[in-house]
Amino acid sequence: MTMTCPDATGDTDVRRLAGLDLFTGADRTLLEAVAARSVALEVDKGRELVREGGEAREFVVILDGHAAVSIAGVPISYVGPGSCFGEMSLIDGRNRTATVTAASPMRVVVISREDFLVLLQEPSFCMRILTMVVGRLRLANAQLAERADVDPGSPSPQAGAARSS
Repeated sequence: MTMTCPDATGDTDVRRLAGLDLFTGADRTLLEAVAARSVALEVDKGRELVREGGEAREFVVILDGHAAVSIAGVPISYVGPGSCFGEMSLIDGRNRTATVTAASPMRVVVISREDFLVLLQEPSFCMRILTMVVGRLRLANAQLAERADVDPGSPSPQAGAARSS
């Protein structure tokens, strides 16, 4: 990821992190740990942040601006302030599942793979990441259920049959 204008972490970054949903209610110790292990960067519109199929090297949290997320060249969503990406590939060691491209000028916080894995050892950070990932899984399940036109709360008869086989 090629970006410009790294900032030194400090009170400003701690305050900005505290204002994001991912860190709502986080204590100052966690916020300082994240700020110390991250770099705030400016990103130009059109810059590719991560590429589908590429190696995972960082976790990214969007402070300002928006990005387009695409899979196989097809836009699937837009993400903005407070959104983050990159955790799946950092956790499971597999390649990126989507391409993320800046749709506007952006300001992001980037945490390297090594620092992300260290932060995951902090229970409150780990729980925040886990909660976010579970939220994404629930959303994906609801979207699949909507496409299949079924109630997302009840498994299909086929799913039950497959489990009992």
